[in-house]
Amino acid sequence: MIAPAETPRLRRHLSTSAWLLVLTLVLLGFGFVASRPAAPPFHGPPTGGAAQAERAIEALAHPGPEPTALSLLPADFTQVTGVTPGAEAAPDGTVRAVHVDGGCSAPWGDDNTKWDYGVACKAHDLGYDLLRYAEKVGQPLDPSVRASLDSRLSADMHDMCHIHPADSPRTCQLVASIFTAGLEANSWHQRWGPPVGAPIGPMLAGVAVIGCLLVFRLRGWLHTRRTRPARPLVTTTAPGPASPWVMLGVTSLVTLIFGESVIALARWAGADEAWLWPFTWLAQLAPVFFFAGGRANAAGWRQVRDGGGGYRQYLAHRASWLLRPALVFVVVALVVPLALELLGIPEGTNAALVRIALHPLWLLAVYLLTVVATPFMLALHRRAAAATAIGLLALVVLTELGSGWFGSDALRNASAFGLALLAQQISFGRVSTAHRSMLTLGAVAGLGGLLALTTVGGADPNLLGAPGTSPTLVAPTMPLVLLGTAQLCLLGLFARPLARLTTRSWLGSPVRFTLRAPMSLYLGFLAAMLLVVALVYLPTDPVAALTWLTGPKTLMALALLAVPAVIVFWWFERHFDGYVPLHHSRPTGWPAHAATALGTGFATIGLFGFALTRFGGDTGGSVLGLPLDPIQNLIQLLLGVFLLHAVRTGVSAAASTWVVTALACVPPLLEVASGYGPGPLTVAVYGPTALFAIGAAASGLLSTRTVAQHT
Repeated sequence: MIAPAETPRLRRHLSTSAWLLVLTLVLLGFGFVASRPAAPPFHGPPTGGAAQAERAIEALAHPGPEPTALSLLPADFTQVTGVTPGAEAAPDGTVRAVHVDGGCSAPWGDDNTKWDYGVACKAHDLGYDLLRYAEKVGQPLDPSVRASLDSRLSADMHDMCHIHPADSPRTCQLVASIFTAGLEANSWHQRWGPPVGAPIGPMLAGVAVIGCLLVFRLRGWLHTRRTRPARPLVTTTAPGPASPWVMLGVTSLVTLIFGESVIALARWAGADEAWLWPFTWLAQLAPVFFFAGGRANAAGWRQVRDGGGGYRQYLAHRASWLLRPALVFVVVALVVPLALELLGIPEGTNAALVRIALHPLWLLAVYLLTVVATPFMLALHRRAAAATAIGLLALVVLTELGSGWFGSDALRNASAFGLALLAQQISFGRVSTAHRSMLTLGAVAGLGGLLALTTVGGADPNLLGAPGTSPTLVAPTMPLVLLGTAQLCLLGLFARPLARLTTRSWLGSPVRFTLRAPMSLYLGFLAAMLLVVALVYLPTDPVAALTWLTGPKTLMALALLAVPAVIVFWWFERHFDGYVPLHHSRPTGWPAHAATALGTGFATIGLFGFALTRFGGDTGGSVLGLPLDPIQNLIQLLLGVFLLHAVRTGVSAAASTWVVTALACVPPLLEVASGYGPGPLTVAVYGPTALFAIGAAASGLLSTRTVAQHT
C-alpha cells in the first residue's frame, strides 16, 4: 500500500486577533506609562498647614481607640478642600478619622465589597484629601507619605479577611490583593505625588490613533515582506549602505555614542576630569558625522535627479531611510527611565544616562533638517560657495554669542544647526589632495586655536557632556568649530588611505550590519550599559552584590531593553539588508505637496519632542509652541512617517491617507477641549490640518467615484 504523500508544512502567521491583542496590550501599557506626570518638586520639610497635614496622615497610618487625626487637621482644611471629615468605628476596634462621603473606588464605581472594606477606604480617602491640601498650599508631601497610606489600606483589607471572612476567606484575600495591586499601580503612575484626576479621554484617543497608524504602517511592511522577491546575488549600485560616506557617518556616530558612554561611566566611577578631556576630543566626531551626512545627502539628491525625480521624491526617500531607526527611541525614552527606577540609580546619574541614551535622537533630528535643506544649500553652493560658507560661520558665531548673552536655548540650538549646515556645506566642495600644505595649515590652525581657547581663553576643554551646551552637540560650539576644522583637514590629508580602509571587509561588514540592525544593536548596547552602571553602584559585600544582581528588579530592568532588542531584530531587522529601494513613481499634484510638507514637519516636531519630554522628565516645555507630551509626540512622529511613506509609495492622493491624518488631529484637540495644555496654537495647527485632511479625503473619494463611473 502506498502511503499518502505528506502535505508540505506551511508557516502559519500569527492570527489577526492575536496581533490585535498584543498591539492593544502594548499600546495600553505605553499610554499608562507615557501619561505619568513629572515627579513633584521637593520644597524641603513642610511648614504650617502642610506640616499639620503630614502629622494627621501619620495618625491615619497608625490608628488607635481615638480619631487622633481629626484634632491634627489644618484649620483651613475644609475651606481649601471642601471636605467635611468625620469619625467612624472600624471592625478591628479602632476609631478612624474618615471622609464621610468616601468609599472603595473601583472601575465599576464605589464597591466596599461584602467583606466591608468601607471604613478603611474612607480613612484612606481622607488621607488623600490631606495630600491634595498640601499640594494646594504649595508644599506637596514626600512620596513616602502616600506610600504609608497605601500600606495602611492594604493591611486593613487583608485584616478584614480574618475579622469578617463572610465564609470566603481565600476569595477575600484575592480581592484584597487585586485592590492593593490597583492601588499600587495608580500611585506608581502618579509617582506617589498628590492624587490628581487627569482626563482619560485624550489619552485613550491618542492610544487609538497610535494603534491606527501602526496598523496601517505594519500592514504595508508585512505585505512587502511576504511579497518581496528575493534580492539578486549581484545587484546594481545601491544607495546609502555601499557609499563610503555612509560608512564614515556610521563610524563617526558609533564612535561618538560609545565614547560619550565610556567617558560618562569613567566620571561616575570617580575618574579625574583632568585625564578625561583629551578623550572627549577624540570621541567628539559630530562635525565629521554631519560632513559625511552632507556628502550622502548630495549623492542621494543627484541620484533622484538622475532618475527623473524631484524634491518630494528625494525627501520622502531620504526621510524614510532616516526615520526607520529613529522609531527605536520611542522604546528608549519609555523603558530607560523605568529600568533606572527599578535599579534604584541616583537621580543625578539617572538624568545623565537618559540624556546620553537620547543624544542620538538629537543628532538624527538635526540631520533630518539638513536633509530637508540639502537641495537649497547645493544651489547656494553652485552660485556662491565661499560666501555661503562664510555666512554660515557668521551665523554659528553670532548665535553662540547671543545664547551666552541672553541665556537662550533657542539660540544655542540654532548655533548647533548652523554648525551642522556648515559641515555639510564644506562637504559639497572638493579640495584636491594636492593642496596638502593648505590642509596641513588648516589642521594646525584648528588644533592650535583649540588649545589656545581652552588654555588662555578659559574655555572648557571638555567637549562631550559639558553642562549648559546644546543637547545636539553636548559641547561648546566655538571650540567644536575649531576641532571640526582640524578633523576635516585631517580627513583631506588622509583621504586615500581612508578610502582604501573602507574597502576592507573587517570594517565594511560591521558597518553593513549596523545599517541592517541599528535598532536592536542600540537597545542591546543600552542594556549592556545599564548593567555596567549597576556594577558601579553594587553593594560592597559579595553576597549582597550577587543577590542584587540576580534579583527580580535587576533582571526586569535588563529585560526591558534586551527583550525589545530581540523582538525588533527577529521580526523587523532580520530580513532587512540596510537597503531602502528608491520607488520610481513620481508623486505629483497638491496631495503629494501637502503630504511631504506635513510629513516632514510632524516628523521633525515629534523627534525633537521626544528628545525633550523624556516621559515626565520635563514639564511646561514646548516645541515651536506645541506642548510636550509623549503620546502626542509619538502621534506626530508616526504621522510624519506615515505621510512620507505615502508620498514615497505614490498613495498620497488616496482617501485613506487623509482619513488617517484627520484622525491623528483628534487627540490634541480633545486635550485642549478638556482644558489641558495651551490651546490657541494647538488649535491653529491641528484644526486647519484636520479640515484640510477631510477635504483631501473627500476629493480622493470623488476622484475615485468619477473614475469608476467612466470605466
